[in-house]
Amino acid sequence: MIQFGIFAALLLLVALSLILIPLLLTREVEFKGDDQANIELAKKKLKDVEDDFANGILNQQQFDQAKRELEVGLFLDLDGKPSAKISAKSGRWLAIPLLFAVPLVSFSLYTVLGDLRVLDNDTLKSLTAPPEASHASKLEDIKAMVDKLAAKMDKEPNDVEGWMMLSRSYKVLERYQDAANAMRKAYALVGDQPDVLLQMADALAMANGGTLKGEPTALVEKALQVEPGNQMGLWLMGMAYAENDQFQKAVDSWQELLKGYSPEQNGYQEVVKLINQANARLGKPPVQAEAPSVVSVGSDVKPASRSVSVKVTLDDSFKDKVSPDDTLFIYAQAATGPKAPLAIVKHQVKDLPIEVKLDDSQAMMPTMTISSVDHIKITARISAAGGATPQSGEPYGMIEVKGDAGADLKTIVINNSIR
Repeated sequence: MIQFGIFAALLLLVALSLILIPLLLTREVEFKGDDQANIELAKKKLKDVEDDFANGILNQQQFDQAKRELEVGLFLDLDGKPSAKISAKSGRWLAIPLLFAVPLVSFSLYTVLGDLRVLDNDTLKSLTAPPEASHASKLEDIKAMVDKLAAKMDKEPNDVEGWMMLSRSYKVLERYQDAANAMRKAYALVGDQPDVLLQMADALAMANGGTLKGEPTALVEKALQVEPGNQMGLWLMGMAYAENDQFQKAVDSWQELLKGYSPEQNGYQEVVKLINQANARLGKPPVQAEAPSVVSVGSDVKPASRSVSVKVTLDDSFKDKVSPDDTLFIYAQAATGPKAPLAIVKHQVKDLPIEVKLDDSQAMMPTMTISSVDHIKITARISAAGGATPQSGEPYGMIEVKGDAGADLKTIVINNSIR
């Protein structure tokens, strides 16, 4: 604030100097108007008349008459009006009001057009802080929010999503062991869910300097046993094989992973690069990446629509645990990646058994449809509260569908409970 005030005062002083110094200088200005011009013209005419008289063009009488006419004409032009003198002293009184008016008007304009936050010390410090200080401040804010979330989880230890969010937050802070511990809390609540197992494996690997050896590899293997086509699992499994110089197994894992990508996706080129690196260690030639398909602008060609038909039934062991009016959600999600539903329908338990068709028309977002994902999982879940977020204890069933395998009718049996 002090620095800003000094600069503002200097600029104001310069402005006042430009205005007040000319007013305070003493000088007189003589204003003659047209009189001087008339006198000069009369002198020229008189000289011409005198020259004519000297050359004999005019006689004495004519000369006297011409001279008299010039005198009379000059008298009429001057009309007896004296020249005016203006003194600069007459404007000095303006200096006093200007001395107060200029700063007042300047500050008034700044309050309207400027930013008064600069007058605040905290704001000024944040605006003038170097990038390193700004980054440190943001990091402190993140740490404060993570600590707040950790305190919340101590009070609500059964919140699975909360533990997973806390784990991701610890990763941002590079507190990888804490991230793994948070995932263990989530694992204790939901059991062998692939996402939980893989996130815990990734955090442990980072905590161990990037190595997947030991427990991280065991967690990845367990996740792939539950969900063999999990993309993150295949990626990490290939890394684990490569780390142990089992390059052929790494290639096999990544080749399976590559089936879940199309050439247009960003991950496709990365997987091809990994395969070629492993092939180079095996002395094999590199694989050629497929060129992404290009659809010209304005073309009427659209991706083929895809649908999956499923039949949902309820296991006998769960019939006494649900009510006929409970809500039945049937939805498709990408097997890996974002968990937003690609298609969703809603019914009631009394409608079971039921056959439904999931297609692109039931998508929540036009860019996230069943047709846009090759590998999907379809879940049927019963909710007594009717909530869209899964809750512990709710009955569910799930299947996976890959590629064109969804052309036939699939069956989902609700025979598990969310832990």
